[in-house]
Amino acid sequence: MEIDVINTIAESKLHFMLNVVLWDSFDSNILQMVSPPNTWNEVKLLDSYGRINSQMDTIPNNTGGIYLFLAKTHILPESHMYLMYVGRAHCTATQNLRKRCCRYPTENKRPKIKRMVQQWGQYLYVKYLPLRDNHTIDTIEAELINKILPPFNDEIPDQNISAAVKAFSI
Repeated sequence: MEIDVINTIAESKLHFMLNVVLWDSFDSNILQMVSPPNTWNEVKLLDSYGRINSQMDTIPNNTGGIYLFLAKTHILPESHMYLMYVGRAHCTATQNLRKRCCRYPTENKRPKIKRMVQQWGQYLYVKYLPLRDNHTIDTIEAELINKILPPFNDEIPDQNISAAVKAFSI
Protein backbone atom coordinates (compact mmCIF):
# COMPACT_ATOMS: atom_id res chain seq x y z
CA MET A 1 0.00 0.00 0.00
CA GLU A 2 2.75 2.44 0.95
CA ILE A 3 4.67 1.80 -2.31
CA ASP A 4 1.49 2.39 -4.35
CA VAL A 5 1.07 5.81 -2.76
CA ILE A 6 4.70 6.70 -3.44
CA ASN A 7 4.46 5.57 -7.09
CA THR A 8 1.19 7.39 -7.76
CA ILE A 9 2.55 10.58 -6.21
CA ALA A 10 5.72 10.35 -8.31
CA GLU A 11 3.75 9.64 -11.51
CA SER A 12 1.28 12.47 -10.95
CA LYS A 13 3.77 15.20 -10.16
CA LEU A 14 3.44 18.25 -12.42
CA HIS A 15 5.40 21.46 -12.63
CA PHE A 16 3.27 24.60 -12.60
CA MET A 17 4.76 28.03 -13.20
CA LEU A 18 2.97 30.86 -11.43
CA ASN A 19 4.53 34.07 -12.71
CA VAL A 20 2.73 37.18 -11.46
CA VAL A 21 4.82 39.44 -13.72
CA LEU A 22 3.35 37.65 -16.74
CA TRP A 23 -0.14 37.76 -15.22
CA ASP A 24 0.14 41.50 -14.61
CA SER A 25 1.15 42.09 -18.24
CA PHE A 26 -1.91 40.30 -19.68
CA ASP A 27 -3.34 42.27 -22.62
CA SER A 28 -6.34 44.25 -21.28
CA ASN A 29 -8.27 43.99 -24.57
CA ILE A 30 -8.00 40.21 -24.54
CA LEU A 31 -8.87 40.16 -20.85
CA GLN A 32 -12.18 41.85 -21.67
CA MET A 33 -12.94 39.10 -24.23
CA VAL A 34 -12.17 36.19 -21.93
CA SER A 35 -13.26 37.54 -18.54
CA PRO A 36 -17.05 37.53 -18.58
CA PRO A 37 -17.93 34.16 -17.01
CA ASN A 38 -21.15 33.77 -19.00
CA THR A 39 -19.21 33.59 -22.30
CA TRP A 40 -17.50 30.29 -21.36
CA ASN A 41 -19.22 26.92 -21.27
CA GLU A 42 -17.98 23.76 -19.59
CA VAL A 43 -18.49 20.03 -20.11
CA LYS A 44 -16.89 16.92 -18.67
CA LEU A 45 -14.52 15.21 -21.13
CA LEU A 46 -15.07 11.55 -20.22
CA ASP A 47 -17.92 9.63 -18.64
CA SER A 48 -17.47 7.23 -15.71
CA TYR A 49 -16.53 4.44 -18.15
CA GLY A 50 -13.70 6.44 -19.73
CA ARG A 51 -15.59 7.13 -22.96
CA ILE A 52 -16.24 10.54 -24.48
CA ASN A 53 -18.97 12.12 -22.39
CA SER A 54 -22.28 12.72 -24.19
CA GLN A 55 -22.07 16.36 -22.99
CA MET A 56 -19.30 16.84 -25.56
CA ASP A 57 -22.06 16.85 -28.21
CA THR A 58 -23.18 20.25 -26.86
CA ILE A 59 -19.93 21.90 -28.00
CA PRO A 60 -20.72 23.85 -31.18
CA ASN A 61 -19.67 22.28 -34.48
CA ASN A 62 -20.29 25.41 -36.57
CA THR A 63 -17.63 27.68 -35.07
CA GLY A 64 -14.06 27.79 -33.88
CA GLY A 65 -12.86 28.98 -30.51
CA ILE A 66 -10.61 28.58 -27.52
CA TYR A 67 -10.76 25.61 -25.18
CA LEU A 68 -9.14 24.81 -21.88
CA PHE A 69 -8.64 21.47 -20.19
CA LEU A 70 -9.17 21.80 -16.45
CA ALA A 71 -8.49 19.04 -13.94
CA LYS A 72 -11.00 19.23 -11.11
CA THR A 73 -11.30 17.18 -7.99
CA HIS A 74 -14.76 16.21 -6.78
CA ILE A 75 -13.69 17.27 -3.28
CA LEU A 76 -13.82 21.03 -3.92
CA PRO A 77 -14.70 21.24 -7.64
CA GLU A 78 -15.12 25.02 -7.83
CA SER A 79 -12.11 25.80 -5.63
CA HIS A 80 -9.57 23.14 -6.49
CA MET A 81 -8.83 22.98 -10.19
CA TYR A 82 -5.79 23.09 -12.41
CA LEU A 83 -5.51 24.57 -15.88
CA MET A 84 -3.73 21.79 -17.76
CA TYR A 85 -3.87 22.90 -21.40
CA VAL A 86 -4.98 25.76 -23.66
CA GLY A 87 -5.94 25.03 -27.27
CA ARG A 88 -7.68 26.51 -30.24
CA ALA A 89 -9.89 25.41 -33.09
CA HIS A 90 -10.09 27.51 -36.21
CA CYS A 91 -13.41 28.10 -37.89
CA THR A 92 -12.94 26.36 -41.27
CA ALA A 93 -14.73 23.89 -43.51
CA THR A 94 -12.71 21.03 -41.99
CA GLN A 95 -12.17 22.17 -38.40
CA ASN A 96 -14.53 23.23 -35.63
CA LEU A 97 -14.60 23.45 -31.87
CA ARG A 98 -16.38 20.15 -31.18
CA LYS A 99 -14.32 18.15 -33.65
CA ARG A 100 -11.08 19.50 -32.17
CA CYS A 101 -12.03 18.91 -28.53
CA CYS A 102 -13.30 15.38 -29.20
CA ARG A 103 -9.94 14.30 -30.65
CA TYR A 104 -8.10 14.45 -27.34
CA PRO A 105 -9.28 11.17 -25.77
CA THR A 106 -7.79 9.23 -28.70
CA GLU A 107 -4.60 11.31 -29.09
CA ASN A 108 -1.57 9.07 -29.65
CA LYS A 109 0.94 11.31 -31.43
CA ARG A 110 1.59 13.72 -28.55
CA PRO A 111 2.87 11.87 -25.46
CA LYS A 112 2.12 14.71 -23.01
CA ILE A 113 -1.49 14.99 -24.18
CA LYS A 114 -1.89 11.21 -24.07
CA ARG A 115 -0.56 11.22 -20.50
CA MET A 116 -2.89 14.06 -19.50
CA VAL A 117 -5.95 12.17 -20.74
CA GLN A 118 -4.86 8.78 -19.41
CA GLN A 119 -3.91 10.03 -15.97
CA TRP A 120 -6.53 12.71 -15.32
CA GLY A 121 -9.22 11.92 -17.92
CA GLN A 122 -11.93 11.14 -15.37
CA TYR A 123 -11.35 14.58 -13.84
CA LEU A 124 -10.87 16.63 -17.00
CA TYR A 125 -13.37 19.27 -18.03
CA VAL A 126 -13.39 21.21 -21.28
CA LYS A 127 -14.11 24.88 -20.84
CA TYR A 128 -14.70 26.56 -24.18
CA LEU A 129 -15.28 29.98 -25.70
CA PRO A 130 -16.89 29.90 -29.16
CA LEU A 131 -15.36 32.41 -31.61
CA ARG A 132 -15.53 32.85 -35.37
CA ASP A 133 -12.56 35.09 -36.23
CA ASN A 134 -9.41 32.98 -36.66
CA HIS A 135 -7.05 35.88 -36.03
CA THR A 136 -8.80 36.59 -32.70
CA ILE A 137 -8.65 32.88 -31.86
CA ASP A 138 -4.88 32.78 -32.51
CA THR A 139 -4.29 35.98 -30.53
CA ILE A 140 -6.25 34.83 -27.48
CA GLU A 141 -4.63 31.39 -27.46
CA ALA A 142 -1.13 32.87 -27.66
CA GLU A 143 -1.81 35.36 -24.87
CA LEU A 144 -3.27 32.71 -22.56
CA ILE A 145 -0.38 30.29 -23.13
CA ASN A 146 2.26 33.04 -22.83
CA LYS A 147 0.91 34.35 -19.53
CA ILE A 148 -0.40 31.22 -17.78
CA LEU A 149 2.14 28.63 -19.05
CA PRO A 150 -0.08 25.51 -18.73
CA PRO A 151 1.96 22.35 -18.02
CA PHE A 152 0.74 20.37 -21.06
CA ASN A 153 1.32 23.07 -23.68
CA ASP A 154 4.64 22.23 -25.33
CA GLU A 155 4.88 25.30 -27.50
CA ILE A 156 5.00 28.78 -26.00
CA PRO A 157 4.38 31.38 -28.73
CA ASP A 158 6.53 34.17 -27.26
CA GLN A 159 10.15 33.24 -28.04
CA ASN A 160 11.60 35.11 -25.04
CA ILE A 161 9.25 33.42 -22.60
CA SER A 162 9.79 30.06 -24.31
CA ALA A 163 13.57 30.42 -24.03
CA ALA A 164 13.33 31.36 -20.34
CA VAL A 165 11.06 28.39 -19.59
CA LYS A 166 13.41 26.00 -21.40
CA ALA A 167 16.45 27.45 -19.65
CA PHE A 168 14.99 26.91 -16.18
CA SER A 169 12.92 23.75 -16.63
CA ILE A 170 14.17 20.64 -14.97
